[in-house]
Amino acid sequence: MNIDTLLIDLPAGKHPWRLPVFTDLGLHQQAPARLLAVLERQRPAVVMMSAEQLERLLDFPALALSDLSHLQQLLFISSRPGDWQLAERAAAQLDCHVEGFTDDGRDLVSVKREHQRWCQRALEHPQVNAVALHGTTLFAVPQPCEPATVDDQLDATAAAVDQQFSVTQLTDAVQLNQRLSHAALLSMLNGLEQCGLLPAPLNDVAHSLANAGITPGHRPLIARWLDVLQAEDLLRRQGDHLHPNLDASTWSDASLEGIWAQLSLDWARNTGGSATLDYARDNARQLPALMRGECAAVHLLFPEGRTERAAALYRESLAAQYQHRAVAHWIGAWAARQSGTEPLRVLEVGAGTGSTTQAVVPALAKVTVDYLCTDVSRYFSEQAAERLHAWPWVRHGVFDIDRPAPAQGYRTQSWDLIVAGGVLNAARDTERSLATLLALLKPGGWLVFSEPTQEEFWVMASQAFMLNQASDERALSSSTFLDLNQWQTALARAGFQGNRSLPAADHPLASLGHRVFVAQVPCQRLSRAALAAHLEHPDLHLELLDRLPDLPTAKDLP
Repeated sequence: MNIDTLLIDLPAGKHPWRLPVFTDLGLHQQAPARLLAVLERQRPAVVMMSAEQLERLLDFPALALSDLSHLQQLLFISSRPGDWQLAERAAAQLDCHVEGFTDDGRDLVSVKREHQRWCQRALEHPQVNAVALHGTTLFAVPQPCEPATVDDQLDATAAAVDQQFSVTQLTDAVQLNQRLSHAALLSMLNGLEQCGLLPAPLNDVAHSLANAGITPGHRPLIARWLDVLQAEDLLRRQGDHLHPNLDASTWSDASLEGIWAQLSLDWARNTGGSATLDYARDNARQLPALMRGECAAVHLLFPEGRTERAAALYRESLAAQYQHRAVAHWIGAWAARQSGTEPLRVLEVGAGTGSTTQAVVPALAKVTVDYLCTDVSRYFSEQAAERLHAWPWVRHGVFDIDRPAPAQGYRTQSWDLIVAGGVLNAARDTERSLATLLALLKPGGWLVFSEPTQEEFWVMASQAFMLNQASDERALSSSTFLDLNQWQTALARAGFQGNRSLPAADHPLASLGHRVFVAQVPCQRLSRAALAAHLEHPDLHLELLDRLPDLPTAKDLP
C-alpha cells in the first residue's frame, strides 16, 4: 500500500483532499518503547504502522501513562483479514479514528461485512448450529444427528477370532492375570512398608505421603493404592490407621522373588513370551525408588531408550493377541465391503511401537489404501517406519490427540477409518479427544479402538507412574481407565453411534476388561461437500467441528 491510497479524488476542477502531515512508522518490527517515544516526540496527527506493531503498542504497559492527545487518525496494514477487531480495540484505547487495510488495499470494514455475510449464509443451512470465519477458513458446528441402527458386523469378527484360541488357553490366561494382580498388590504392600507407610495413617494422608518422601506427582497414585488394598481386603481400618491383613512374610523380598519367578514360568508357557512379567517384576523391585521419584518409570519400559520391551508388552498377553486379531479381522472385512474407486483413507493415532499397525496393515494388503501411521512422538513415528519397512505404502507422521486437528494441519472429514490401539486412555480429556477424531472422519466413517475398561493392579504398580492426570470422569473416580458404560456414554456424547465392543459378556476374557470398540459417525451428518454446495464460494476452506475453535480475531455469530 502507498500514500496514493490515502488520497480522496474530488470532482473535476477541485483539489484532492490530503491528509495532514503523517508519520510512517514502517512495516518492520520496532520495540513498543521506541514507537511510543517517536509518537511523543514528533506529536503527529496521523500515523501509519503495521498491525503487528499496533498490537505490541496496545499491549505495552507504559501506553496508559503516555500523552497521545495529538493523535487524530491511525492507519494500519494487516495481512490478516480478521483484524477489524484490532481496529476497534485501538480506537477505544487511543481515542482516535482508526482504519485498517489489508496488504492488497481493501479496508477491513468491508472485509468484516463480507465475513459476516458468508457467516450468515452458512447459518441459513438447516444443519449448521454455529459458524466462525477466520481468513479464508469457515468453521462450522453441525447439528447433532439422531442415533440410527448400525450394521457393525462385529458378531462375525467375534466368531472368527474365537476359532483361533482354545478355551483352555483363554481360561489359563485369566487365571494368570489374577495371579499377576495379586503379585502386584503384595508388591505395593512391600513398597509402602519400605517407605515407612505401614501401618498407613488415615488422617491427613497427603501430609503423611509428603513426610515419607513420596514425590508430589505420585501422591495421588499412592493414595489410590490405599483404597485398592482396602477394597481387596489386604488392608483393614483400625483406629486412625490401615493395618495389613496378612503376615509381613507374605510380601517380604524373598517371598515376592519366589512368586514372581513361578509366575514368569507359567506366563511364558501360556503366551510364549516373558517381556510382560520381566517388566512387571522390574517395576515391583523398584517401587520405593519409583514412589520417591528416585527412578524414572519410563526407563524401565524403555531401557537405554530401546523399544523392544514396550513392543513385546503390547502384543504378548492373550488379551493383547485377541485385541489385535479382532481389530485386524474387522478392518479386513470392512475394507473388502468398500466399493468406491478412491483409495481408502486410514489414520492410525497413537501407534507407539506399532504393535496394532503390524496386525492391521496385512489385512489391507489387497485394497488400495492411504494409510497414515502417527504418534505424538516423532521418535516413535521414526521407529515405526523402520519396523514397517515391509509395507512401504504406509506413511508416517505426528498427531497429538490432545490438540485440535486443524491446528496440526489435519483437515476435518478426510478419513474413512481411524484406528487407535490403547492410546485414548492417555488423553487428558477422553470425550474431547473422541470429538476430535469424529470431526476427522467422513460421514459414515468408523473408529476402531482397543482399551482397558477396568483397573489393572500391575499397571497401577508400573505404567501408572508415567500417566498424566486426567481431566475427565477418571479424575472424579481417581481411576486409571474409563469403564465400559463410561466409554459407551463418552462415544454417544461425542456423536458416535453403534458403540459396541468385544469380547461378549460371556466370553472367558471378558472379566479382564480389555475391549475392542467399533463406532460409526452418522451417515446423515453434515458433510463438507453439502455445505460447500450451499455456500457456492469456491475459495472458502471448510472445517466442521463439534465446537468453534478459539479464534481471537474471528467474529463469531450467535
